[in-house]
Amino acid sequence: MTLVYSVFILLLVTFGAVVMSLEILSSNLMSPYFGGSIYIWGSIISSFMVHFSVGYVLGGWLSRRLPRVWVLALGLVICSLCVLMIPAIYKPVCEWISDGIADVRVGSLIAMNVIFLVPVSIMAMVSPYIIGITASWQRQSGLTAGMVLFISTVGSFAGTNITAFYLISLFPVSQIITGLGILCLAVSLAVLTMRVDGRTPVPASCREESP
Repeated sequence: MTLVYSVFILLLVTFGAVVMSLEILSSNLMSPYFGGSIYIWGSIISSFMVHFSVGYVLGGWLSRRLPRVWVLALGLVICSLCVLMIPAIYKPVCEWISDGIADVRVGSLIAMNVIFLVPVSIMAMVSPYIIGITASWQRQSGLTAGMVLFISTVGSFAGTNITAFYLISLFPVSQIITGLGILCLAVSLAVLTMRVDGRTPVPASCREESP
């Protein structure tokens, strides 16, 4: 079980940090096309809130039907590939939207959702998915919902501050996003190849269905 908990902590910290790093970096992606006014930050914050909500619902729903770590890891591989695509797609997407929509409020909101909806929603699945998996173990789990959210929030705190205080001043935004995508992909593939599901307790629902 120690390996399983270590994997969960790794996922929570990594993707908690990366999702907030992307939120900070998104302002740099949007500003050349939509400006740097309060409207842009309103679009960023509201878009990420929607993406979080979608991820929370999907994570909770999937964790009840497929409470397996490999399912989550596979989703995170897809998420990582989406992050790696951001440096290549954000310019044509933002140019096309800004040329077609004069209102920067609407344009920035649409651009944020086109670019970040899929990867951020999948990242937001991590906490509810892990909560759902551990809940299926009944009292065998020492990782409570509160602890899961605490660990994820610590990762988010670290990602926000490291990005805002250090990374932006040291590297171009596209390089930072590419690095984040590589990190996410490496962690996701590592978890996928560990096959940790064989080390987890049999979910209560599975025990009840067994003859």
